[in-house]
Amino acid sequence: MNPFVRKAAVKRIRTGQKLTGCFILIALVTSPLVFALIFSESMMNGITEKYICLSDGHIQTSQSTENIPEEMIYSSDKVLSANVLIYSSTETSPLYVKGVEKSYFNERRNSQMHILEERKEGEGSSNLGGITISRYTAQKLGVSVGDKVALMIVPEDTSKTIRPVLAVVDKIFYTGYDTLDKLLSYVDYSYAEKVFGSSSFCNEILVNPSYAERLNEVVSYLDNPQLASLWTSKNSSIYQNFISSRQMIIIILLLVVFVAAFYTASVANQIVEEDMKRIAISKLIGASDRQVRSSVFISVYIVTISGIICGCILGLLLSFNMGPILSALSKAGIESLSFYLLDFDIVVPYTTVMLLMAALLVISFISVKLTLRRTVKITPVQLFTSL
Repeated sequence: MNPFVRKAAVKRIRTGQKLTGCFILIALVTSPLVFALIFSESMMNGITEKYICLSDGHIQTSQSTENIPEEMIYSSDKVLSANVLIYSSTETSPLYVKGVEKSYFNERRNSQMHILEERKEGEGSSNLGGITISRYTAQKLGVSVGDKVALMIVPEDTSKTIRPVLAVVDKIFYTGYDTLDKLLSYVDYSYAEKVFGSSSFCNEILVNPSYAERLNEVVSYLDNPQLASLWTSKNSSIYQNFISSRQMIIIILLLVVFVAAFYTASVANQIVEEDMKRIAISKLIGASDRQVRSSVFISVYIVTISGIICGCILGLLLSFNMGPILSALSKAGIESLSFYLLDFDIVVPYTTVMLLMAALLVISFISVKLTLRRTVKITPVQLFTSL
């Protein structure tokens, strides 16, 4: 680097108040941008994982899963299901009831739900089937563990008649996401077989994380892949909403990036206005237009890069420390927050973050370069005419 360019850039960084303001603004814009991106991505990933683990699995099929290689499958469980109306003495609520075995609640599924209350073995009516309901359903019905409820079942098996059956509340769970909790409940598989029939039988498959984006490859090992259902088709509206939400968030963040990038161009323009005499003197003693432009550009760009780096670090620190706050808000049961998932693992979309920061750097580069073209019009003559 030319000594003149280096010294002029360093001096401008040390003494320029505009550059300090530029650094602070870029850092303050970048940090919430990174935080918002991590927050939204983590929440959507958390909701997706809960729907997959607790509602429908990655794949549902009535076929045997023996042909699927073991390394692809995390678990495969027998499930019966039915849509029911659940009654207490005062309220009623629609539910999607899944009949599952004890092995269904493996480590991965248990990590997606909290058991708030549980009936002790031998307590209450042992001759009745047990049902596990959510905190939302329990509050709506006004029941607690050990209370009796009635289930009005409409089985898919036409040989079974519509009839109410009694059950006792075995457990109350909370997933952290009321939209899912509103409809979901569980009963024992053997009890479901008696009251639902076997027509709704399916194997619910959870795949290993490395195959989560390769479900069609997993399905191809089934005897008849066309008869299998993926979670994206079972919950198509939710899946499409996630895609649309991600796209809208990226568009909004890109608009913020454009504004921040053109602000750096504005700062470069103000620096040229304020340093007109210094630029004229530099040209008088032999500095070329290119050297003058380079000195201003380097000072602005170094400050921009520094602001981006500091903003990213601050955004990451805020993201990794928001867990306890969100967890406390989730457990508080605040009604206005019930439509959001607040208890989730932090996932950093490094690729998206890097692309947004690269976009900020590229747009800043272009806008500053275009702005600095006007330094060509500054001549040594202006040094004397300004006196």
